[in-house]
Amino acid sequence: MQLPDRSTPSEAVRRIPPGAAIVASPGCGTPETLLTHLAASADLLGRPTLYSGLQLGAYPFLEAAAEGLLRYRTWHPYGPARAALAPGRVDYVPARGSAVPGLLDQWQTSVALVRVSPPDRNGWCSLGPSASYVCHAVARATLVIAEVDPRTPRTTGDSMLHVSQISVLVDADTPPCEFPAAVRDETSDRVAAHVLGLLPPEPTLQLGIGAVPEAITAFLAESGVGPVRIVGMGNDAMVGLFERGLLRWTDTGDAPAISAAELMGTRTLMEFADGNPAIVLRDSRVAHAPRALARIPRLVAVNSAIEVDLAGQVGSELVRSRQVSGIGGSADFVEAGFGSDGGLSVIALPSTTPDGRHSRIVPRLGADVVSLARHTPDAVVTEYGVAWLRGRTEAERVEALVAVAHPDHRDGLLTPTEPQETR
Repeated sequence: MQLPDRSTPSEAVRRIPPGAAIVASPGCGTPETLLTHLAASADLLGRPTLYSGLQLGAYPFLEAAAEGLLRYRTWHPYGPARAALAPGRVDYVPARGSAVPGLLDQWQTSVALVRVSPPDRNGWCSLGPSASYVCHAVARATLVIAEVDPRTPRTTGDSMLHVSQISVLVDADTPPCEFPAAVRDETSDRVAAHVLGLLPPEPTLQLGIGAVPEAITAFLAESGVGPVRIVGMGNDAMVGLFERGLLRWTDTGDAPAISAAELMGTRTLMEFADGNPAIVLRDSRVAHAPRALARIPRLVAVNSAIEVDLAGQVGSELVRSRQVSGIGGSADFVEAGFGSDGGLSVIALPSTTPDGRHSRIVPRLGADVVSLARHTPDAVVTEYGVAWLRGRTEAERVEALVAVAHPDHRDGLLTPTEPQETR
């Protein structure tokens, strides 16, 4: 067994060939140590291109991108990257989760920056909370640089990585990135309560990011739907469900309690996931594959949005012309929920913006970009109830969607004006 080289982070990133196409692991697996040193050495690397999904942390490379020393392309702008979006420096790539591994082939990526657990006695490391596109990024890379952090959980599934696949190991000198839970409020709890009323017995759930998914998870214990399984993503709230026996699984590995592309949470989730066979990390080509997911009976996909128009079209990426989010896995999961036997695709969102000034149910989307076509959601849920869309005529859709809008905005919906800005 050939062991990888050991190096300092600065020496390791200087091995990157000029103009290389680089991929960084996302989320709680963000390799912030390597990204910091990549930024510091960018002027020596012949203007490389960095690709990634939803990065956490401080985005240390954005200054180098602003100076034109590297290009950053992301399919999920988040945090500081939203404000830095500008052609040639930080570019947005519209892409659904299942498509990303194939895009890495198209872009001919050749360098992977990842964060891993220390190798065990047989040389196996774990990518910990992030498998998604990272597995394929490593498989196709000619240079894999891994920062080692003993706090990275050893997860099973497609997250296992042998040291023979790694070119250089460095010690992480930054803490692991965390993703704290969204803050719930009365509105998110009311939305969640309506969603729970749609669930079939013993469902498999896919829950997106935000206060409504957090509330749904918290209320599952009293919902009466019985034990559930989780696909797509794991979060902190799911630890309590498991400890109370509310997640169903078999220890054969074919039906884990949580089958996820990413774990997005804090140390609570990471310590729970460490060595836990009830959690399996999957490559995006499995975790986001609509055809495979649709074979799961009673799969209910619950995702949020920025706004929904009276045709049932969903906008989840832009506020007017400002890019604030990506498509992520929502397109894949909505399609899977729609096709699942006994399953559903649900869009759940508050009826207004946080300040109450603007409706999030709108006559027509405030941007030309449609994230999800009008035929995809089965239902749109707000704190005012459920608008059932599947099989409904255009007029019936309008009536149902107006009924779940905030009462103060319902009259305005039936008198279309210029697209409003949703904040």
